[in-house]
Amino acid sequence: MDIVLIGRIAESAALKTVQEKKEELAGAYPSSYLVNGISALEAVFADDDILTEALGSCVYMNVLSDCSLADALWRTGEELGKGLRVKRDALPTAQFAVEMAEADGRDPVKSDSTGCVICVTDRGMQLCDDLREKGVTCAVIGYLTDDNDRCLVNGEVKSFLTGRDSD
Repeated sequence: MDIVLIGRIAESAALKTVQEKKEELAGAYPSSYLVNGISALEAVFADDDILTEALGSCVYMNVLSDCSLADALWRTGEELGKGLRVKRDALPTAQFAVEMAEADGRDPVKSDSTGCVICVTDRGMQLCDDLREKGVTCAVIGYLTDDNDRCLVNGEVKSFLTGRDSD
């Protein structure tokens, strides 16, 4: 089964970082970069119609609320009684969100990703094609396994999720 992510990770955390560290960031980045970065963040990844369409092809759906992708992936594995492999380089992420996470000393995968949706389906590519036609950011980011290991894979390196992965 494929794991599909709807939305881009760490955008909620990026917005919070800009709000909390406005003066510090203004000294490190041009104001136009911060304004443009904030305006490019996707406030809503999936409206009710998109969620309904996705739900029709998913065996499992998790709408992230006040949690990181890492924690949500752990919960997905727990609830389904499965392991998972997620390719770190497949995760939709805005460069601005990466830079704001780094400015705050956080890993984007472990940053608040409220608004993203994890879907588990046997037709991940078809779901993504359908959603992209509607302008929705999404990607097949990994797959379920029969073991109990929940891993982020970055090239040859595997890092194991622990269930306590938020920064």
